[in-house]
Amino acid sequence: MINIKGTISENPYTSLLEALDLLIDQAHAYERALPASDYRARAAIAALSRLAQRARNEALSLADAAQVAASGPSQAAHFLSPREFQVLELASDGLTNKEIAYRLGISERTVQFHINSIFNKTSTSSRTEAVALALRNDWLPQKR
Repeated sequence: MINIKGTISENPYTSLLEALDLLIDQAHAYERALPASDYRARAAIAALSRLAQRARNEALSLADAAQVAASGPSQAAHFLSPREFQVLELASDGLTNKEIAYRLGISERTVQFHINSIFNKTSTSSRTEAVALALRNDWLPQKR
């Protein structure tokens, strides 16, 4: 894959992340350059910045999942990505998918993707079962 600078990137998500970083930087530059009285333009730039940050968070989640999957079938079958651990930990706190999505700055659909991936990797079929397995195996800290 060739990134926006014309070089070959290791991960197919690298160029997407670079483009989103550039978009976020440009949005911040426009925000600083706009007059304080131009509320409509400032609101549009703020919305663009939020959407770009959300897209970046989702791309990072997908890149994590792709990295784990690329590490080989034995690795993917037994280990969770860092984002999957975050999702599992928040699920262990009793949060809904919507609450997890809000906390991590990703969509509910991406949370569901991670939950399904956790189920597949742990051979579990419910959140409770996955959390119980994680606690039994010391993947998550014990709660008091």
